[in-house]
Amino acid sequence: MKKNKSIFILSFALIFLAVFVWQNNNKLVAVENSFTLTWSSNSSVPLEYEGLPLPIRGSEIKVFALPTKKLTQDPEKLVYRWVLDGAVMGWANGEGKSSFVFKSNKWAGDNYEVVSQILDGETVIWRGTVKIRINNPEILFKSANSDYSVQEKISSGTNQTLTVLGIPLFFNTNNQDDLNFKWQIDGYNLTSYDSADLNTFSLKIPAGKLDQTMIKNLRLTISDKNDDTQQASSQIILEIK
Repeated sequence: MKKNKSIFILSFALIFLAVFVWQNNNKLVAVENSFTLTWSSNSSVPLEYEGLPLPIRGSEIKVFALPTKKLTQDPEKLVYRWVLDGAVMGWANGEGKSSFVFKSNKWAGDNYEVVSQILDGETVIWRGTVKIRINNPEILFKSANSDYSVQEKISSGTNQTLTVLGIPLFFNTNNQDDLNFKWQIDGYNLTSYDSADLNTFSLKIPAGKLDQTMIKNLRLTISDKNDDTQQASSQIILEIK
């Protein structure tokens, strides 16, 4: 009798242990660095641009919760909750919803705070936070036949053609036809809206010898034809010697 009782107790203990192990194998034990939050936006950048496409007002922003290590469960089987500036985004929550998309309606200089939570029932087993700053559109200047941007000054000699490219950054369109380009040199408007390649400024410098270096201020203003709030203006110095 005692032997049968011992066998029963041992069998019960083994069953309890098996259930405990099964439950823990099917439960994600998240630690601080199990996931990371990253984001992207649909603002425009050229193909060779190596930085992030920074969001502006009107941009679509997508935030991802990405695992940083191999997990015991499929990330698509986990339950995610998304919180934007303190408000729970109910429509964005649920199993497998490891990303969250929203449209920016804030102005440059403002920030969004996005919180991602992974749930086990009602228990939060992982939480991550990211702040996303809203920016203004920008302009990148490049000289012809160069892969590098120009920060302040382009130099040229006489008897040459000086060509400058103005590349729009972070606008909410990838179509250059949606943008106005206005070039000015020393405050004088140069833009012809009938011209092709409006993002290109070209100056033919005649032959001859200059007594002193000539300095000109070249300014470009780019604006979105469909949204007056999207505008960027920048200038560089032309140095002719």
